[in-house]
Amino acid sequence: PEHDDTAAAFEKGLTVNGFNIGAAISAVLCGHLIVDRHGRKPALILGSLLFALGGLVQSTAVSGPMLITGRLIAGVGVGVTSCAGPAYIAEVAPSKIRGAMVGIYQSNICLAIVGASLLNYYDHTMPTGWRWSLSVQIFLGVITALGLFFCSDTPRFLESAGRSEEAVRVLTALRGDEQMASQELAMVRAELEEEKLIGSASWGEIFVNKYFRNVVILGCLVQFFQIMTGINAMVSFGGTLFADLGVTSIASTLTPPLSFLIGNTIGGFGLVDRLGRRTLLIWGMAGMALSMLAGGIVALVAGEHTSEGGAGYVIIAMIVCYMFSFGISWGFGAWLYISEIMPLRVRGKAVGLCTGVNWGPANVISAFITPMMIAGPMGPGGTLLFFGVLSTFVVPFAVFCLPETKGRTLEEITPMFRFATLGDFLTFVRGNLSAGNGMGLSSSAPVSLPRLLDARPAKGETGGSKVGVEGQPSSNPDAENEMAEEV
Repeated sequence: PEHDDTAAAFEKGLTVNGFNIGAAISAVLCGHLIVDRHGRKPALILGSLLFALGGLVQSTAVSGPMLITGRLIAGVGVGVTSCAGPAYIAEVAPSKIRGAMVGIYQSNICLAIVGASLLNYYDHTMPTGWRWSLSVQIFLGVITALGLFFCSDTPRFLESAGRSEEAVRVLTALRGDEQMASQELAMVRAELEEEKLIGSASWGEIFVNKYFRNVVILGCLVQFFQIMTGINAMVSFGGTLFADLGVTSIASTLTPPLSFLIGNTIGGFGLVDRLGRRTLLIWGMAGMALSMLAGGIVALVAGEHTSEGGAGYVIIAMIVCYMFSFGISWGFGAWLYISEIMPLRVRGKAVGLCTGVNWGPANVISAFITPMMIAGPMGPGGTLLFFGVLSTFVVPFAVFCLPETKGRTLEEITPMFRFATLGDFLTFVRGNLSAGNGMGLSSSAPVSLPRLLDARPAKGETGGSKVGVEGQPSSNPDAENEMAEEV
C-alpha cells in the first residue's frame, strides 16, 4: 500500500491469518483423521502437495480474496505436516539422537527464515517481486512430495497397520543391525498393546477429566506464549518494524534470523539435554523479556531519530538478543515439552489441540495486532514494549508451572502433572519451586503405572475421582498410592 495506516495493517493481518487459520484447523483434525489412520508418509505427501498448490494460487493471485485463499490452502498443508513431521522424526530416530533430530527440524525452519529474508530483501522493490517469493512454495512443496516417495513409513505405523514384515525390513535398514531392530520392534509391539489396553480418550474426556484437562491447559499455554511473546511478529513484520525505525540495511534483515538459527543450534544440540528443558524455558524467556523491554525503551526515547546515531543499531542488537534467546529455548523447547508431558491416553488429541492453539489463537491474534500497533499510536517502540511486558509475565509462569522433564520416562513425567484441586495446584507449584518436579516423581514400574494413571474413567464417572489399577474409581486413594509404590 502507498500508506501504511491501520486499514493497510488490517489487510496485512488478514492475509497472514489466512495461512494461520488453515494450519490451526488441519493441525487439530489431521492427527486423528489422517496421520494415525493412513500413516505419516501419506500425510506428509498430502501436506507438501497442498503447500505447493497454495503457493501456486498465491503467486498467480489477481485479487485479495484469491491471495487469501492460497494462503488458506498452504496453511492447511503446513498444519498437516506440522503434525506428521515430528511424529515421523520421533518414530524413526534412535532414542539417543531424538532430541538432536528435533533440533535439526527446527534448524531447517530457521534456515528457511534466513533464506526468505534474503530473497525478500532483494526482490521487495520489484513490481512482481512478491510473486517470485511466494512461488518458492511450489518448488519446495513438489520437491518434498517427490522425495517422500523414496521414503518408507515409520516402523511403528507399519506394525500398527499389521504390516510386520515391512516394519522389520524398514527398521533393520534404519538401524543397520537386524538383532537390534528385532529388539526395538518388540518394544514397539509392547507399546502398541499397552495403548490398546489403555485406549484413547474421547474429546469430551479431555475436557471433563480434570487431570487430563489441567495438563492440556498447561500445554496450550506453553504453545500460546511461544507465539504471543513476539516471535512471529518479528519474523512476519520485522521488515515493517525496521522500516518504521528507519533501519533498512541488509544487516538488519539477516542478523535477527541468523541469531535465531545460532541460538537454536546451541540450545537444541548442546544445552537441552545438559541444562534441561525447565532451565532453558525460564532463562530464555527472561532474556526475551529484557531484550524487548530495552529495545522498546530505546525506540521510545529516540523517537523519530532512531536512524541517527546509534539508536537504530541498539534496537537491532536487542532484537538479535531476543531472537537468540528464543532460538536457544522456546523455539524448539515448546514443541519438545508438550510432546513429553501429555498422558498416553490423550497424547494424539492433546498435542493436536496444543498445535491448534499455536497456529490458531496465538498466531491469529499476533498477526492482527502487530501491524496495527506498529502503524498506530504505539509505534515500533510501544510494540516492542508490549511484547517485553508480556514476556515478563510469562517468566513466573515458567517458574511455577513447568517441571523438569529431562532424562525422565513417561511413567515419571505423568504423575508430576497429576493435580486436580486448588490445593493440588499449590502443591504442584511448591514442588516446582523446591525441586522442579511438580507433584513429585513416581517410583513405579513402567508397565503397570500407565494403567494406574491413564486408565479410562468408570462408566458413569466424569473423571474427577481417583482412578484404580483397573480403571475403576478408587474408594481408598491411600491404598491405591501404596499399591502404585509396590508395583
